Amino acid sequence: MIIYMKKMICLLAAMAFISCDYQYNNFKITGISMHAVTLSDSVNSKKKYYLIGFTTVLCHSKFTLFGGGVEPGLKGIDERIKSIEIYTRNGKTISSHFKGWRASLEGSISDGTADYSYLSSSNIRELVNSINDRDRQGVGERIKFRRLFYTNSDDIPYKIVIRFNKRKINSKVINEEEKYKVISAAHS
Repeated sequence: MIIYMKKMICLLAAMAFISCDYQYNNFKITGISMHAVTLSDSVNSKKKYYLIGFTTVLCHSKFTLFGGGVEPGLKGIDERIKSIEIYTRNGKTISSHFKGWRASLEGSISDGTADYSYLSSSNIRELVNSINDRDRQGVGERIKFRRLFYTNSDDIPYKIVIRFNKRKINSKVINEEEKYKVISAAHS
């Protein structure tokens, strides 16, 4: 009976250890991208569409029982974003020219080979606020969703910069348009 109990305790301990995993509470933004897109559903529109994407790494991990089943990054970004700025080749700031939709918009788009989830905020400032405030658009795996914006301006974006308190990330805007088709869209 004692040997049986020892085996049961060892088995339970092994199961508990196997059930432990790292849970990542936050993410850190390590890159930003922006590229022009043509939406096949909006060819006649005078609007120019752009997708903004973030590259992230998970951080602030802890070893927990059954932790591996929880979506990573649910506590949001590890450092506040000061701003996201978009510049022309001449250094003119044109971030305010980029708009989204009044209500939060989410959906799927396709480039013909793969489908991608996208989100949109009413403007760039609202995007920054949603990430800093850790609302639904800015936590977990949703931070990796592309953000869809449009502009009516003739100014051509050249560079996008994301600023934090102690660092910044620069990226050149890709203005060669990729063709996408909207598969679904819903206001939330």
